[in-house]
Amino acid sequence: MAVDFFDFYEIPKKFFIDEESLKSKFLKKAKLNHPDFYVNNPAKYNEAMEQTSLNNQAFKILNKFDSRMEYILKNHGLLKESKNEIPQDFLLEMMDINEDIMDLQFEFDSEKIQEVKLKIQQIGEDLDFQIHTLTSKYDKSDVSSSEETTSILEQIRNYYLKQKYVLRLQESLDKFAPL
Repeated sequence: MAVDFFDFYEIPKKFFIDEESLKSKFLKKAKLNHPDFYVNNPAKYNEAMEQTSLNNQAFKILNKFDSRMEYILKNHGLLKESKNEIPQDFLLEMMDINEDIMDLQFEFDSEKIQEVKLKIQQIGEDLDFQIHTLTSKYDKSDVSSSEETTSILEQIRNYYLKQKYVLRLQESLDKFAPL
């Protein structure tokens, strides 16, 4: 059975956590389970190595908001390999930007590039705001009311997928038109 990283650190399963407390718990576990303390005891050494690896992995995931969000969504079964569908209405909205990017790859226009970058930035900022609003609502909600919780998490998932798409657009544009 996989270890829940929130349980591992004994912290609430929330999007917004006390990152300083997380870091403190990480360092405490790192010190407690350091393999060098057990070099003469192979069984304890292997256990310490496993705990150190788990500690590093858990901290890496929970220490950053985006990876923590992805982790929570995966734990609720809302992010699955190749089953993450971006809402169609959003993809239709992005068609114009995709076309602009393709046109710019063939015909460089610095003014148009700035215009497209601004559009992408504005969409990204709106998505960040929506994600922040919903994740805050989730953290404040009564997690035992599963219907509302599921609804909020599904909305977060949709905005998360849209955000990833927008980041890919930005990366695509940056490849041939860096800042």
